[in-house]
Amino acid sequence: MSTQQWLWSLRLAVVACLISFSASYAAASSAADSSEKDSATATYQINSDACIKCHRRNGQMLGHHGQDAMKMSCSTCHGEQGEHPKKHNNLTVFGEKAPTSVALQQDVCLKCHSPAKLGEREWTHNVHAIKLSCAACHQLHSPTEPMANLSLKARSDVCRRCHTGKQE
Repeated sequence: MSTQQWLWSLRLAVVACLISFSASYAAASSAADSSEKDSATATYQINSDACIKCHRRNGQMLGHHGQDAMKMSCSTCHGEQGEHPKKHNNLTVFGEKAPTSVALQQDVCLKCHSPAKLGEREWTHNVHAIKLSCAACHQLHSPTEPMANLSLKARSDVCRRCHTGKQE
């Protein structure tokens, strides 16, 4: 099989997987939509956290993770502030270019989220879990989860940010 044929086969396989998973994902995310709309307009206790006094520029916690029923604080994910801001600290920072390692970022998320359940819901979680942090695709402070309602084309566009079709 030539490289060109292999690449087309790979592309077709990815499209087939995306189509099959998008149907089950759409059903699951429609239930989450109503709770996200409610969470986008609510005022949560987490936004009274001591951290917010200085870190307002980072925005408030408006999404699902900020709901009072979850009983989370900034330190639940970012760690205890210790001597911060006066001295060096070990706070966990999330994102692709964050100083915190991908493994440590993943460990924080996996305290609550089961890898098996994530993999069942969306196959890309299994594929990317070692190299990318959750924050590479997901945003937790925003009122809505940007990945939740993407169309098939938009999901493909997200994939193409990194996967250009060249052999990797």
